[in-house]
Amino acid sequence: MVLDGDNDNAIQVATELSEDLDAEVVGVGTSNWSRLLRSRYCDVGVTTGPASEPGYADQLLDAVEAHRPDLLVPVGYHSVAAVDRIRDDLPDAVECWLPPSDSLDVAVDKVATAELAAELDVGTPTSFTDRVAALDERGRPGEVADLPFPLFLKARHECGKNVTAAVERPGAFWATYDDLVAERGVREVIVQECIPGERTYACGLLYDDGAPQLLFAHEELRSVPREGGSGTRVRLFRDPRIETAAIRLLDSLDWHGPALVEFKRCADGSYALMEINPKLWASYALASQAGYRFVSTCARRALGLDGAQTGHPPDATAEMVFPLRELYYAARTDDESLLRSAAAICWPPARLDLNLRDLGAWLTPPAAVVDTVDTATAGPSSVETSAQNAANGDGRADETDRRPASSEGTNVDPPPGDADESIADEADLPGD
Repeated sequence: MVLDGDNDNAIQVATELSEDLDAEVVGVGTSNWSRLLRSRYCDVGVTTGPASEPGYADQLLDAVEAHRPDLLVPVGYHSVAAVDRIRDDLPDAVECWLPPSDSLDVAVDKVATAELAAELDVGTPTSFTDRVAALDERGRPGEVADLPFPLFLKARHECGKNVTAAVERPGAFWATYDDLVAERGVREVIVQECIPGERTYACGLLYDDGAPQLLFAHEELRSVPREGGSGTRVRLFRDPRIETAAIRLLDSLDWHGPALVEFKRCADGSYALMEINPKLWASYALASQAGYRFVSTCARRALGLDGAQTGHPPDATAEMVFPLRELYYAARTDDESLLRSAAAICWPPARLDLNLRDLGAWLTPPAAVVDTVDTATAGPSSVETSAQNAANGDGRADETDRRPASSEGTNVDPPPGDADESIADEADLPGD
């Protein structure tokens, strides 16, 4: 069962499971127009409310009880948190590869992560959070001009979206700070030195009961937002320094499952830890298509399946562009240019994150745009299922006939506009 069907990286997860294991994939999304539920690699579709809503965990339990999957695969942060809350209530036969709850708590708290890094001698950006908090508590007397601008602000806790900002000058500091604090789900904002440069370096690891099983590393050449978020041009990258640091951090947390440990490179060539992303990352397609099959490896180990990893050996070099994510960001951001984004997509040439055999899913508009089903207040009775009904050459279907659990037909209005001409969104931007 693959969760977060509104996210484009969920499509790659389903594709990988289908190609490597010929698995029957149950996709979970917020409507029948969720991207994964429109995919040829989704055999059964389930609709629930958004993973960020309080009732999601109960709806997910209902779906698990109804379909009894062998493996539960959360893709976004909110679904990871929901599965963590219900893990003890899952049927015994349902596997979910998550780290211990205490370890997950450290990973989603950037202050706790920085404290752990300090214990392990892993570099981090200099923090000014305590100084700013003291000024805030005293009514913000004086100025913040003595702080070393530019500064980088971000939410202390993972909240399922990109809550960050770079502040170039003192006059803009408090307004930016207050804007971030006002964001939904933000409990506290941390302030740290701003490490220049748009590029981010990351090491992805798959752990099995505290031991690393698979390692992959990449460099984000371009991302949205530009100061760091979800990659739109990413390439394979190797540096033993970040790999050693990432393993040291996850070893100390007795990790289990996938994680992406992210770094920025400082002016002196050293690396500073940015965060531990406790889930599959937004640009996971590069890893998967380059032969680093985290999800099918996880499934094989979790279910005790025989046989080695399928597919070609992992690539030594590879680069991928995420065109829909890049164009959608440029189209809705005032100071961006669609022409420059198009040029960045085309040159230098690279593999595109676009499956021409699954265009119905890839060109489906974002769920936020296709507002056909009000799921915000949906209860457990709203869970719907569907089965593929049109076979093609490889035994998969291109379209679905979606019916609720009551077996009564449902009518789903088409999305506004032509889906084939729409630009997809990345629904889970934070922490690539």
